[in-house]
Amino acid sequence: MANMFEMLKQAGQIKKQAGRFQKVLASKICEVSSPDGKISIKVNGKMELLGIDISPDLLLPENKTKLEKMLLHTWQLAQKEIEKIIQEETKNILGDFGNLPF
Repeated sequence: MANMFEMLKQAGQIKKQAGRFQKVLASKICEVSSPDGKISIKVNGKMELLGIDISPDLLLPENKTKLEKMLLHTWQLAQKEIEKIIQEETKNILGDFGNLPF
Protein backbone atom coordinates (compact mmCIF):
# COMPACT_ATOMS: atom_id res chain seq x y z
CA MET A 1 0.00 0.00 0.00
CA ALA A 2 2.86 2.37 0.83
CA ASN A 3 4.30 1.68 -2.61
CA MET A 4 1.02 2.79 -4.20
CA PHE A 5 1.06 6.05 -2.24
CA GLU A 6 4.64 6.63 -3.30
CA MET A 7 3.67 6.11 -6.94
CA LEU A 8 0.77 8.57 -6.56
CA LYS A 9 3.13 11.07 -5.01
CA GLN A 10 5.55 10.63 -7.90
CA ALA A 11 2.70 11.01 -10.40
CA GLY A 12 1.84 14.31 -8.74
CA GLN A 13 5.46 15.38 -9.06
CA ILE A 14 5.41 14.49 -12.75
CA LYS A 15 2.26 16.55 -13.28
CA LYS A 16 3.78 19.52 -11.46
CA GLN A 17 7.00 19.20 -13.47
CA ALA A 18 5.02 18.99 -16.72
CA GLY A 19 3.28 22.25 -15.84
CA ARG A 20 6.63 23.91 -15.20
CA PHE A 21 7.92 22.49 -18.47
CA GLN A 22 5.04 24.10 -20.39
CA LYS A 23 5.85 27.46 -18.79
CA VAL A 24 9.53 27.08 -19.65
CA LEU A 25 8.68 26.26 -23.26
CA ALA A 26 6.38 29.27 -23.53
CA SER A 27 9.20 31.49 -22.29
CA LYS A 28 11.73 30.18 -24.83
CA ILE A 29 11.70 32.46 -27.85
CA CYS A 30 13.58 31.92 -31.07
CA GLU A 31 13.94 34.48 -33.85
CA VAL A 32 15.20 33.29 -37.22
CA SER A 33 15.90 35.29 -40.36
CA SER A 34 15.89 34.18 -43.96
CA PRO A 35 19.36 33.76 -45.50
CA ASP A 36 19.13 37.21 -47.10
CA GLY A 37 17.73 38.79 -43.93
CA LYS A 38 14.57 40.04 -45.60
CA ILE A 39 12.19 37.94 -43.50
CA SER A 40 12.33 37.37 -39.77
CA ILE A 41 10.09 34.97 -37.84
CA LYS A 42 9.72 34.79 -34.06
CA VAL A 43 8.32 31.63 -32.44
CA ASN A 44 8.12 30.33 -28.88
CA GLY A 45 8.74 26.86 -27.49
CA LYS A 46 5.07 25.99 -27.75
CA MET A 47 5.44 26.47 -31.53
CA GLU A 48 3.29 29.59 -31.41
CA LEU A 49 4.09 32.16 -34.06
CA LEU A 50 4.83 35.43 -32.26
CA GLY A 51 5.77 37.69 -35.12
CA ILE A 52 6.83 38.09 -38.73
CA ASP A 53 8.88 40.94 -40.14
CA ILE A 54 9.02 41.34 -43.92
CA SER A 55 11.24 43.71 -45.86
CA PRO A 56 9.06 46.24 -47.75
CA ASP A 57 10.65 45.41 -51.12
CA LEU A 58 9.21 41.88 -50.89
CA LEU A 59 5.68 43.27 -50.63
CA LEU A 60 5.54 44.26 -54.29
CA PRO A 61 3.07 42.21 -56.37
CA GLU A 62 5.83 40.86 -58.62
CA ASN A 63 7.53 39.33 -55.56
CA LYS A 64 4.49 37.31 -54.43
CA THR A 65 5.89 33.87 -55.31
CA LYS A 66 9.32 34.72 -53.93
CA LEU A 67 7.74 35.99 -50.70
CA GLU A 68 5.67 32.83 -50.27
CA LYS A 69 8.72 30.60 -50.76
CA MET A 70 10.84 32.68 -48.41
CA LEU A 71 8.15 32.69 -45.72
CA LEU A 72 7.83 28.93 -45.90
CA HIS A 73 11.59 28.40 -45.82
CA THR A 74 12.10 30.79 -42.90
CA TRP A 75 9.23 29.18 -40.96
CA GLN A 76 10.89 25.79 -41.46
CA LEU A 77 14.20 27.19 -40.19
CA ALA A 78 12.43 28.60 -37.12
CA GLN A 79 10.74 25.26 -36.45
CA LYS A 80 14.07 23.42 -36.58
CA GLU A 81 15.70 25.92 -34.26
CA ILE A 82 12.93 25.85 -31.66
CA GLU A 83 12.84 22.03 -31.84
CA LYS A 84 16.50 22.03 -30.78
CA ILE A 85 15.61 24.25 -27.82
CA ILE A 86 12.68 21.98 -26.91
CA GLN A 87 14.93 18.91 -27.03
CA GLU A 88 17.45 20.56 -24.74
CA GLU A 89 14.75 21.59 -22.27
CA THR A 90 13.28 18.08 -22.42
CA LYS A 91 16.68 16.61 -21.51
CA ASN A 92 16.91 19.03 -18.59
CA ILE A 93 13.44 18.09 -17.32
CA LEU A 94 13.88 14.35 -17.83
CA GLY A 95 17.06 14.47 -15.81
CA ASP A 96 14.87 15.24 -12.80
CA PHE A 97 12.99 11.97 -13.29
CA GLY A 98 16.02 9.69 -13.22
CA ASN A 99 15.12 8.18 -9.84
CA LEU A 100 11.56 7.15 -10.66
CA PRO A 101 10.84 3.40 -10.38
CA PHE A 102 9.10 3.03 -13.75
